[in-house]
Formats: sequence, C-alpha cells, structure tokens
Amino acid sequence: MVKKTTRVLLCQDVEKLGKPDTVVKVSMGYARNYLLPKKIAIPVTQSILNLIQKKAVLQEQKLKNTLEIANKRKVLLESVGKFTLRKKVGKNDLIFGSVSDKEVASLITAKTGELIPKQNIQCPEIKNTGVFSILVNLHPSVTASIKLQIIPENS
Repeated sequence: MVKKTTRVLLCQDVEKLGKPDTVVKVSMGYARNYLLPKKIAIPVTQSILNLIQKKAVLQEQKLKNTLEIANKRKVLLESVGKFTLRKKVGKNDLIFGSVSDKEVASLITAKTGELIPKQNIQCPEIKNTGVFSILVNLHPSVTASIKLQIIPENS
C-alpha cells in the first residue's frame, strides 16, 4: 500500500496548519503540489529532526536561565526592604504631581544596580506621603513586591 501522508517542516506561517519551524503531517499531494514548490515547507529528514531537537533543548535551557536570573533579581529587590523617594509636599502631605514608573525604575537602578524597564513596574497612583507596595514584573511567572516610602523633601 502506498503512503498517503508525509511529514514536512514549515518555513512560513500557514493558516490552519501551523507556525514556522513546526513539523506537520500532510497529504502527499498537498506537499508535492503546493507546499514544496512554493518553498513554504521542506521535507523532514533525520538530520532536520535532530536539528529541531537541539533547538528545543537550547530554547529550554535559555528559558531556565532567564527564570533563574529573574528569581535572583527578585531576592535582591526584596532583600533591600524599603526604597525611599523624596518629593516636594504641600498641605495635608499631598505631593506635587505624582510618582511615576520611571522614577521608581531609576530609584531601583540607583539602589541595586539592576536595570528594570519602567513597563515592568506596576505603580499605584501615589498622591501623598507614606509607604506603598509596588509590584515589579521580572518574568511572566516571577513578580517581586517592594515597599516604596515617600517622604517630604527638606526645603
């Protein structure tokens, strides 16, 4: 009996079939008449499967390393305890303006040496002095919680 399906490695995104660098099983006619001539896919060989396996191992290692780095950053940030920011205040301990994510990011960088993008900082709206809890996203699965103390600036 003749084999009616074959496995191919996709080189492009194909709707309802898969993303690039995925191995899919398709009919022989579809592969021979459409995917291969248009260079949308290439036939799968043992060397290509080995290469895909190596890529997957490297990708997994890279993800593990970034998670490890994020956990170390979390420990570092939480070990600092409290970050202090001085702001000009008016009546009733209300500060002029508000505290921005950029200010918090530069404060963290100055105190720890860790460069954290302002987009990763979830800062509540701070309009007065006091101690506030700030969330810092270091990785999709790692979030550090730090304390930010706002104190009046001495004039």
